[in-house]
Amino acid sequence: MKKFLLVALLLVLSVVAFSRVTITMTAGAVGKELEVLYAQLDTFMRQNPDIKVSVMPMPNSSTERHDLYVTYLASGEKEPTILMLDVIWPAEFAPYLEDLSADKDYFELGKFLPGTVKAATVGGKIVAVPWFTDAGMLYYRKDLLEKYGFKNPPKTWDELVTIAKTITAKEKNIQGFVWQGARYEGLVCDFMEYLISFGGDVLDDAGNVIVNSPAAVKALQFMVDLIYTHKVSPQAVTTYMEEEARRAFQNGQAVFMRNWPYAWALLNDPKESKVAGKVGVAPLPAGPSGKSAATLGGWMLGINKNATPEEKAAAKKLVKFLTGYDQQLYKAVNAGQNPTMMDVYKDASLKKAAPFMVELYGMFINAAPRPRTAKYSEISDVIQKYVHAALTKQTTPQKAIEDMAKELNKVLGK
Repeated sequence: MKKFLLVALLLVLSVVAFSRVTITMTAGAVGKELEVLYAQLDTFMRQNPDIKVSVMPMPNSSTERHDLYVTYLASGEKEPTILMLDVIWPAEFAPYLEDLSADKDYFELGKFLPGTVKAATVGGKIVAVPWFTDAGMLYYRKDLLEKYGFKNPPKTWDELVTIAKTITAKEKNIQGFVWQGARYEGLVCDFMEYLISFGGDVLDDAGNVIVNSPAAVKALQFMVDLIYTHKVSPQAVTTYMEEEARRAFQNGQAVFMRNWPYAWALLNDPKESKVAGKVGVAPLPAGPSGKSAATLGGWMLGINKNATPEEKAAAKKLVKFLTGYDQQLYKAVNAGQNPTMMDVYKDASLKKAAPFMVELYGMFINAAPRPRTAKYSEISDVIQKYVHAALTKQTTPQKAIEDMAKELNKVLGK
């Protein structure tokens, strides 16, 4: 009898193991996001023992990640099952993604920030679920500003330069301002913030190229001047992505930093950061136009159209889990990444862990989008090329903007 029961148990276990669905998910490793994701997936798999999730770590550079996706999806492969998508990719990758329109109530998309759902909608179809949202913002050393008599963070770019020069002239081994100047997608985000704050833009509402303007030249000239004229940013900033800027600021090597919300938790970790408890957050400064601009960032979760029906069903369960209230709150508190579900911003534990997310809510929901077009990756490549050429003094800001406009018109067939 015991032998019979043992055989029966083994048969049951083998059937369970055989019926387990395995899905794959791409993920980034900026800050604590991968560590937090692994903890979330452990919880999910305990709750769903019939689903196994394997993570495919991706490069931190969104440009490199994009190129890998092009390779994966164009090949018609069913993996990765779930793709972590930059907010500006849905239009390009929509043909390869599962249409989730019929599942909008299942994912409770009516409770999400409307702008994030709009960004996930292509041709009337919902092709991804917003996971977390982002906006560029200014981190500053509260202790150093107070030490030198500055009561508030800078409201304008000129004020930032003045404060940075004042402090770096008196403090040893510290830079004024670090940001993302490497040739990758992050540079486009930074450039857009300067450009809009100076009164310019890349495209108008009709899709016409309008970047060749005095405002654009002045914005790019200001970026160059930060490095070579004002000398408040190091020349090395032309090689910085998010993590290089974050590490410099976290090690006490900069007065100001432009970065995304994820940096907050890391900067205030006393075990890892030399500036824990000394950091303030503010909207990015305004330019001559009087505008302050924060580029809209954020990431979504899309499902590979080539996955099997069983894999798609499992993927939907995981996407719902990760984008639900509890996990968005967990991610915001532990990884410093802003929720896309509106009610999470009302949670007292969020305000305690990351008060700026609540205090700067208006900035996040009004962040400026990058050009929304299926040819965005080509547009981004052009912007990166010419902005970086100016930052590294291979060309002048005037010539860079003129050549950028010409090439953008070619890309768009104008």
